[in-house]
Amino acid sequence: MQSIIWPDKFPVLETERLILRRVTGRDAEALFECYSDPDVMRYMATPLDNEESVNGILEDYIDGFTEGCNMIWAVTVRETRSFAGTAGFEEFSFLDGKAEIGFSLLSSHQGAGYMREALVEILRFGFTNMHLNRIFATVVPENTPSVKLLQKLGFAPEGRMKQSVFFNGEYHDQQIFALLNRNEN
Repeated sequence: MQSIIWPDKFPVLETERLILRRVTGRDAEALFECYSDPDVMRYMATPLDNEESVNGILEDYIDGFTEGCNMIWAVTVRETRSFAGTAGFEEFSFLDGKAEIGFSLLSSHQGAGYMREALVEILRFGFTNMHLNRIFATVVPENTPSVKLLQKLGFAPEGRMKQSVFFNGEYHDQQIFALLNRNEN
């Protein structure tokens, strides 16, 4: 069994069109814009309704890396340095060599292929640099764009958790998708 390798400092990842960097306090307004948008949050959570509510999320993203709990990148457009969304590992199981991945993208940046580009690099980093064995995602099955994206990236459906999350006043099922490190074993 190989243990997850945790980086000494937060990794900056770059792609042709994107720079993935650590979330900072300067991202508060953009995070609120993203997480208060009913279209973005439709399949994830109840949209935020006041700017102060983003502070806990921001704190979790900033402190999560230091505490070894999560690794969330701010997805920024290289050309403009503008915030486009977030993506990264929401939680880890060090013993099991696995991590859960999550992502969100501002409505104004959807449909341009940014999230696919970001996730390809994050997955590469997770498997190659961190030595993860398994990366999984949980998605509300009606979230067709996320389901299609995960499948394009090679994730396979593994099962369905009935009424596993509660938001917007009701319980929702989630489908589990997973991708294994093809470099292992």
